[in-house]
Amino acid sequence: MINNRFFSFNNRAWHALLVGVLVQSFSLGGLGADDASAILPGDGAFSIPGFTDYEARYTSSSSKTGEFTLHVRLSGDGKKMSLIDIIPMENSVIVAQRQIDLASQRLEFGAGPYFAWGAEFIVSQSNGETYDWARVPIGGGAPKRAEGTISNQGYVSEMFSPLLASLMPMEDGRTFLLPASYARQGDFVSSELDEYTVLRREQLDTPAGLSCHCWLIEKQNWGGSTERIWVDRKAPFVFRRHRDVGGRRDFVSDLTAFRPLEK
Repeated sequence: MINNRFFSFNNRAWHALLVGVLVQSFSLGGLGADDASAILPGDGAFSIPGFTDYEARYTSSSSKTGEFTLHVRLSGDGKKMSLIDIIPMENSVIVAQRQIDLASQRLEFGAGPYFAWGAEFIVSQSNGETYDWARVPIGGGAPKRAEGTISNQGYVSEMFSPLLASLMPMEDGRTFLLPASYARQGDFVSSELDEYTVLRREQLDTPAGLSCHCWLIEKQNWGGSTERIWVDRKAPFVFRRHRDVGGRRDFVSDLTAFRPLEK
């Protein structure tokens, strides 16, 4: 989810300059324990574990059933990965889709509700150089569009996806940066670097009886919130997510069920 604490610069050019300086200040080579390195879409550090299509269910604080369902499917040629979130709400069912290029891990396409600028349904796409977001107000009103250039070779999506698993194993204390998309004041989108730290490996047993020997990874969102994610190299990859650690919207989302999907 996108945090609503935004920062503004005088114009897009000044913002692009600052982001460019930031990216250049990090080494894109090996990941050191004492310095954070930016891992951008297409980096050779990504190594996606082999998996078949699957369904996973997680606890949800907003769903009327207390759960949401995630479907993860590979395209016919295995080059794209589709993640579909299904969240039953009190008066509707939220369905959101993300399409990811498997080799680069770039988030190429997305469709679903989005609330950073207000209650909207957004269809987004990015080729790593530009972005194009079509915005339709959920409560009615004229559609809008946000489009322009994007830095960091685009952005990735690690929300309940295999992304973090593809970067493991890493030793305790390893810190790295990944680009995410952020809605900005002035109705434009930027790619900002979130910071991740591998805290340790630990045995995790979920209330549903599912377990893993996970990497515990802490994420510092660019907007200021903190999350913790328990990750394994086996599907469904994310076994627990502790969102907004110590914040007002503190919530733990546990894996409750997992099954392979038929082709």
